[in-house]
Amino acid sequence: MNQDRRRQAEDFLQPDEQLIAVCACEPGPGVPSPPEDLLAPPEPAALGRRIEEKLPRPLQQFFKARAHDERRDDPPADRRPDPADGPGMEGGWQSAAGRFLIGRANARGAATDVLVVTDRRWFGLTDVSPLWQSTPTMKQFWEVPRSAVTAVRAAPGLQGRMDIEFADFSWVGVAAVTPAEAPAFAAAAARYR
Repeated sequence: MNQDRRRQAEDFLQPDEQLIAVCACEPGPGVPSPPEDLLAPPEPAALGRRIEEKLPRPLQQFFKARAHDERRDDPPADRRPDPADGPGMEGGWQSAAGRFLIGRANARGAATDVLVVTDRRWFGLTDVSPLWQSTPTMKQFWEVPRSAVTAVRAAPGLQGRMDIEFADFSWVGVAAVTPAEAPAFAAAAARYR
């Protein structure tokens, strides 16, 4: 387990929680990106927030009303179906696999994530620091209890592909950044189930 990744994960542990395994990963081949209408609007940059705070109140309200997107108010059942099922994911956007990908996309972090397994839960971290910042700023984008993940299967060989299977029968594929870490991560996660 990479020591930098381990230290990053330790910052997010709850009291008396034991770290089991950590793996740097990214979405596997064929994993779809969530549709824009399922994502939260991006947070304004710090400079944009400071400028907006200086504006008169009527202008602030105007910009907030303009940023409101009515499509987000539609109930999920009224949305058009999206072909989320594919070679990298199965289960649709309302499934556990879909919520994993939506959480990841909403974090708007780096391409590489840190997948963490503890004795209590699974969670995902991403680096949200600006490009010019050399020290990573990690943000948690996803969390489920241990019982929500039923299996992690590492593909044979050195491809680094892992399929994370959820209790609702959905699954998503991820690829370990260092392919040799995938079998050890999958084995550690299975051993403590």
